[in-house]
Amino acid sequence: MALLAVLGVCTYGFILKGSDTIFPNVYVAGVNVGGLKRDAAINAVKLAVEQETAADTLTVVLPDRTIEFTPEVTNVALNPDEAADAAINYGRDGGPIKALITYQKAKKDRQDIALESGKNLDTTYIRDLIDQTARACASEKIDPIVTVDADAKTVTVVTGSPKISLDADKLYDEVVARFESGDFSDLKFDYDTEPCAPVDLQTYYDQFATEMKDAYYDEEKKELVAEKVGFGFDVSYYTQQIAMADAGTTITIQAEEMQPEVTLADLEKEYFADVLGSCDSPHTAQAGRTKNLELACKAIDGTILNPGDEFSFNKIVGERTAEKGYQKAIVYQTGGKSEAEEGGGVCQVASTIYTACLYADLKVTERAPHMFTVTYVQLGMDATIYWGSLDYKFVNSTDHPLRIDASVSGGYVHIKLMGTTPKDKSYDHIVLHNEVIATRQPKTVIDGTETEITDAGTGVDENGNTVNLVVDKQGNKYVKGEMVNYAYTGKTVKAYRDYVDANGKVLKTELLHTDTYKHRDTSYKCTPYVEPEIPEEPDEPDPTDPTDPTDPWDPGTDIPTEPTGPSPWE
Repeated sequence: MALLAVLGVCTYGFILKGSDTIFPNVYVAGVNVGGLKRDAAINAVKLAVEQETAADTLTVVLPDRTIEFTPEVTNVALNPDEAADAAINYGRDGGPIKALITYQKAKKDRQDIALESGKNLDTTYIRDLIDQTARACASEKIDPIVTVDADAKTVTVVTGSPKISLDADKLYDEVVARFESGDFSDLKFDYDTEPCAPVDLQTYYDQFATEMKDAYYDEEKKELVAEKVGFGFDVSYYTQQIAMADAGTTITIQAEEMQPEVTLADLEKEYFADVLGSCDSPHTAQAGRTKNLELACKAIDGTILNPGDEFSFNKIVGERTAEKGYQKAIVYQTGGKSEAEEGGGVCQVASTIYTACLYADLKVTERAPHMFTVTYVQLGMDATIYWGSLDYKFVNSTDHPLRIDASVSGGYVHIKLMGTTPKDKSYDHIVLHNEVIATRQPKTVIDGTETEITDAGTGVDENGNTVNLVVDKQGNKYVKGEMVNYAYTGKTVKAYRDYVDANGKVLKTELLHTDTYKHRDTSYKCTPYVEPEIPEEPDEPDPTDPTDPTDPWDPGTDIPTEPTGPSPWE
């Protein structure tokens, strides 16, 4: 029985080896040809190869063209006959037992047959196509031609071209490597180039062009500089046009006016366009004092502060001297006296600037109130200055330049702070006000003393002249002389600043400072009053006395032609 079984297996193995049908589950080129006869397998492989290799086109991308290597022209394909023969021979190269074992194995699992030996690559064709392309794209260098017409102010450029060559050896190696690796993605490949001479348009621009300049603010000179219309052409634009143009293209460049983007009119809308703060303070009609106000304003007028710059009154105006034209006018001296000095009254200019600064919400760095109250600005809004000891200073705390306009006219000192309103300003305007929290009334005293006096009518001096009299609290009388100082009421004042919106609502109230102004008594020069002595009248003689020597009719005397003494009847 065992012998019969062996004979049966061998017989079945011989039948399999002699069959013209391919074993089951046999794949070639990814195609299942199991169970097919040779012709059917050849057709199946052909169809599969055509579908597979249809996408195996290698495209070489050059800067100005492409080269395509398709499977048909490069003969990259499997041989269907060889593939079918390999599939039929699979499992039949041994004895019947091996054939039977391979057959049983194929029935259970997929069996792939490698057919790399069936591929073919036509390298001659590839090389020829690359060499042909290299000859077609090769070109010699041509430099551009530039002509200038100075009268017409034109520049004409005939564009050149670079030397171009294709490295055929390098490209061939890369194409073959792609086919061998099965990588059929686009192959990008550049030419070897030698550029032509560049066109330096700036050289030609400089021959007849003038530079265009935008208007700008000169921080160093602190002034707006007007724009400058240029004449020329856009060098960058035409340089790009030349670079992008085809070889031999003629490009004519016409010079023309070049308008700046930023003009002085544009800047004037931004710089010094807004009144940040202003104040007009009335002044007395005293020629010397008015002259001093005019000189101080003239020195300040037009002063420009860059952001962060500090204004100093004494630094800008300088010392007030007679050589500069300053005249004598009243100033307050230490001790409370009023004296005439050169430059008297210029504190009013400082006070007017200070008030304007408060309205402009600027940072004040140095300020002192007057000794006594003033009337030309609100109490608490004044600033006193004195050469060598007292100054008024503030900082341009905005982010734009600031200009001070100062003048005297119509009985007023005019100050305007011109700048640019901050974009983030949270209020509409500012209101200044004050509160008097204490006062001290002046008295009338004798100069140099604290002796309080009151009017006491008139009297007569030793010469018989009528004089005004005053009396102290002890009843002593004095002759009232000239006034030395007039009176000031002492006051303690709180100064406030309100930030107000467009609807009149106070957004915030700020206490600026508390100032104390001294009081000053009215003082007069006085001398003690002495009552004049009244002389006694003499007794008149008896006109009937014959011994009266003054009687012109005395019989004991000669009768004179004219009386020699006063007549008792005068």
